[in-house]
Amino acid sequence: MNLSIEDDRLAHLLMRGEAHAGYDEARRRLDRAALLITADANASLPWIQAALLTAAECAVRMFPGGVFLGAGFDAPTIVGQFGRWPLRRHLELAGCRSSAAPDHAAVLHVGVEGGRSERGARCWASGWTGFVGLEVPATPPPGNEIGGVLAGALGVGEVFRKAVLGDKLACRRTSGLSALTPGLEEPAEINLQYLPAAYWLLGLGNLGQAALWTIGLLPYADPRAVSLFLQDTDVSEAGNLPIQILTKPSWLDRKKARNSAAWAEDRGFRTSIIESRFDGGTRRSAEAPGLALVGVDNLEARRAAAGSNFDLVLDAGLGATPPEIFDIRLHGFPGSRSPEQAWPEPELAAETALDPILRELVEAGRIDRCGAVTIAGRSLGVPSTAVAAAAIQIAQACRAVVDGGYMDIVDVTLVNCRRVSSRLRSLERPGILPFVQARMER
Repeated sequence: MNLSIEDDRLAHLLMRGEAHAGYDEARRRLDRAALLITADANASLPWIQAALLTAAECAVRMFPGGVFLGAGFDAPTIVGQFGRWPLRRHLELAGCRSSAAPDHAAVLHVGVEGGRSERGARCWASGWTGFVGLEVPATPPPGNEIGGVLAGALGVGEVFRKAVLGDKLACRRTSGLSALTPGLEEPAEINLQYLPAAYWLLGLGNLGQAALWTIGLLPYADPRAVSLFLQDTDVSEAGNLPIQILTKPSWLDRKKARNSAAWAEDRGFRTSIIESRFDGGTRRSAEAPGLALVGVDNLEARRAAAGSNFDLVLDAGLGATPPEIFDIRLHGFPGSRSPEQAWPEPELAAETALDPILRELVEAGRIDRCGAVTIAGRSLGVPSTAVAAAAIQIAQACRAVVDGGYMDIVDVTLVNCRRVSSRLRSLERPGILPFVQARMER
């Protein structure tokens, strides 16, 4: 569907970014942005399917010129809670095309086979770590589903930076990020044998939908044993389509919590919908999940959740301006910081004049001043960053189930995954974990 200028979030990114493109130039570049996805001949491993499905859902939103599929993809889908159809069918349902890609399309190869990638990058997973680069240094140990999700997100983000944003450093080096132990030299010896069986998802925008997507790819033996409390007050809007991984045109003008619940129930999960706000007076009951995954930009709700009676709160935040759209910060509570220290009162920003690009649109009568002010103040983002943040969130939840450990702070930029700081913490009662443990069967 064609988006209005006010709703065209990817165009806003190019208009407000380093390129300072006019709207028509931004739209031209986006309409030309195309991606070809290829994969190893053996695409039947769970991690590679998680990477492919994630890459597809992110890419169809970030490459408006089309996402095209290479040969293969006929293996049955075995990952997560998806129908056991051929993988190609799921990729086509996401919006990928089986027709020939244009010659100018960038390429993302998912997997470890083949030589150096020249027109884009390749991504792969090893354990909990997602990698992106031009070539695989050596045959790595196999990844798990969360490593695959992270690899797919990193791969699409890297190619987008090169093909759409014109980043000359993108796709020129190999980098990796562990969802389980970001920034730590010693990887934890933990597998996906046990998974959380109850989640409270606060916020179902780009972060909450990314978390729900990742949960849907986990290897639950029986998704009916998994309880999801889904809380959001907002309605899906056209501007959500380019940045929220689950939002489809059929979701528009309906509550996000209800849309998300329908998606989760189609995959067998049990859901409870909450359409009220989370504030300082909200307390969970003994029957509600003790694990909260928070993905909101509301200061009051974040502080309230962190200070509430959850056993573990994992809050993810994303950068909101063009230089920050690949930045992630995670806070865990209980943590070494109080909610007020984690999120101090923001300074009041002075009102700024509209930039020349927006003034030109107003003067040409293409948008009114109110629309221009909205665009200037709107948070920006891409779905691949939200999915990478969700992979880290879910990995910390999985670790907490096993040994009580989790990161209570993670700061990372996906532009350079080496620039990461983190700190490990443990629940005080690791022998009496407050989570139901759902055993996975392979």
